[in-house]
Amino acid sequence: MKYLITLFFVTKLLSASMLLGVNNYCIEDFYIKDGSFYYQRSDNSIWYTSTNTNYASSVLSNFIYDADTQKCISNPAYILGMQETEYNFLIGLVGVIFGGVFMFFMTQIFMNVGGRR
Repeated sequence: MKYLITLFFVTKLLSASMLLGVNNYCIEDFYIKDGSFYYQRSDNSIWYTSTNTNYASSVLSNFIYDADTQKCISNPAYILGMQETEYNFLIGLVGVIFGGVFMFFMTQIFMNVGGRR
């Protein structure tokens, strides 16, 4: 069961949607080859091409394609204005602090129950 939950979270976090600001499309991937801009839209997974290479400067990251509303929404992890590594560091730091406080109080409780020597 834990492998299924881990797989679910990994697949949700690996969705690399971006916003193509010029056309307001949510795209999964893009590249530039031979002076053409190629991008894959999230709504139908079809590759499109354009000769305008300025599209690359209008690509915005940290967006998620919502299939229910068929819109590109901002990633909720970036509400605080942090990058993904900063957000993960903050969550890890909070976890370490909570774990340390939990262990401190658990040792205090066991020492009081067992009696001091």
